[in-house]
Amino acid sequence: MVVVRMLCGLFYFPHAISKIIGFAGAVGFFTRAGFYPPEAFVVLSVTMELICGIGLTLGIFTKYLGVVSAGLMAVAGYAIVAIYGLSWFWGGHGIEYLLFWAIASLAVALNAWNQEPGIFGYFAWRLRPPGD
Repeated sequence: MVVVRMLCGLFYFPHAISKIIGFAGAVGFFTRAGFYPPEAFVVLSVTMELICGIGLTLGIFTKYLGVVSAGLMAVAGYAIVAIYGLSWFWGGHGIEYLLFWAIASLAVALNAWNQEPGIFGYFAWRLRPPGD
């Protein structure tokens, strides 16, 4: 699970860097997806991606950032579908990669919550019996 957590985090760095380097293209994409003001959404997206990337890679606030990561991927999936329509294969503007990333992020969050339930422990789904 540590490897999955780190991969979920590390994959954010090229994702965010591509938006920084290609800011104008990212703004155009966000505009076509219906996010207004698009510049603000690009900055918000990059910021959240870097926070998730750092946190998940280093194992900081994993149970919360795993959920945030899944949310980011859900929004990214929505944007892809809004622009290109519903498709599966990622090479053809599909959502398979984003869906996998969202599910992996949720699995990481669920595992972290089971390790240390914290304030929301009463709502966590147990993967293993207590005491194991």
